[in-house]
Amino acid sequence: MHRILGYRDLLCFSIGLILLTLNSVQAASFGYRNYESILNRHLKTDVSIEGTRFTAVDYSALAAEARKQDSDYSALLRELASIDPGTLDTREDKMAFWINVYNIGAIKTILDHYPVDSIRSRRINWLGLPWDRKVVTVGGKEYSLAQIENDILLHTFKDLRIHFAINCASVSCVNLAQEPYRGSTLFKQMEEQGRQFLADQQKGVRIDREKRTIYLSQVFKFDKKHFDELAGGAIKFILPYLRSEDQEFLKKEKLNIEYLDYNWKSNDIKNTN
Repeated sequence: MHRILGYRDLLCFSIGLILLTLNSVQAASFGYRNYESILNRHLKTDVSIEGTRFTAVDYSALAAEARKQDSDYSALLRELASIDPGTLDTREDKMAFWINVYNIGAIKTILDHYPVDSIRSRRINWLGLPWDRKVVTVGGKEYSLAQIENDILLHTFKDLRIHFAINCASVSCVNLAQEPYRGSTLFKQMEEQGRQFLADQQKGVRIDREKRTIYLSQVFKFDKKHFDELAGGAIKFILPYLRSEDQEFLKKEKLNIEYLDYNWKSNDIKNTN
């Protein structure tokens, strides 16, 4: 009897070890090679449209690639559809994963209806509101951009720097990063994205000392609730990212808050000049 129990215990342990190993392999096997290849080939940095600098995507070329089953784009979507994100090891790995999924979902929103001039095109949603449209499949479940941003990223991680990382495929949005986000470098990547975005007076932050007014990206207006709840307001949140002289000015002066114009044209290379 003792030998039988010992065998069963060993068998259960072995099965558990195999399952644990399979889960680890599944998590470890999801890389960003295909996504990185897409970014390397189809992104062009520091281009301009109507005086605004941004990172553009060659959607025309990517749309042609998307139609091929053996393309990096098609392989990337298959990988996302099959992975269980719960198997990812760390909080940072999960956070980086869902940021990448959001950005891939925004790209896919454009590609699914290409050619369109904006993610808010009526070809995508007749009200010009594409955020609740199911666009990307992860682990066999379909997600919308709103679900990924609000229900997963902001609700779960409560890190406002997420807004420095997600890209809504639009000119005035934070630039699409040139490489995938990864758990090991996530915070460094988000901090650098934040500094670059807020240093851009066309779409990040502009201070008019004479008018005693600070002009903020509408990103801070779109999600005012979270910036107020988690950071005590947008001004407190952005202070560490500003130049020291601007920090001192904002600490001493009470400024009016207004918002910069937001250009919803797609970050399409065809729109550049």
